[in-house]
Amino acid sequence: MNNKAQTAAGVGVFITLFITIIVGVILLIAVAQSIGETLDTSTQNSSTNGLTYTVPADGITIDLVGQELLSTPVVHNGTADSVQVISVGNYTIDEGVSTSTGVKTIRYTAVGSEFDGHTMNVSYNYGADGYVENSGARGMIGMIVVFFALAIALIALEPTLRSGIIDKMGI
Repeated sequence: MNNKAQTAAGVGVFITLFITIIVGVILLIAVAQSIGETLDTSTQNSSTNGLTYTVPADGITIDLVGQELLSTPVVHNGTADSVQVISVGNYTIDEGVSTSTGVKTIRYTAVGSEFDGHTMNVSYNYGADGYVENSGARGMIGMIVVFFALAIALIALEPTLRSGIIDKMGI
């Protein structure tokens, strides 16, 4: 046997495994960090967040924060001395494509002109930009990370398992 050739092949396998594992871990970290953004929900309460909106004219639509509306929104008149809930008949809030950005967003459309030009505060739960709305897909996203981590572990353990070292240890 040629020991130099076997040593060179062993070093080549080691370097290949090392690079594969490093790249896999880096990709795993990047994927795991972006998954949190696609699964997290948030609460918008514009009165506590310091974000107020001006009620537009009748039939005009403005974009609110978020992509996926997850609760029933409540709109308050922000200019009154006491907090006054604006009745649902004066607006519609739904999901739609933004005319300014071209992406799906939560949109407020004024109905009537009773509160035109007044300040309003809006409260609702929402999924941020990139939120995955399908519950099955949200479940699978978590599984992808787990199986990716298992694949990296198997790649790292494969040379050890192939060498039969576990059989020699009597385990």
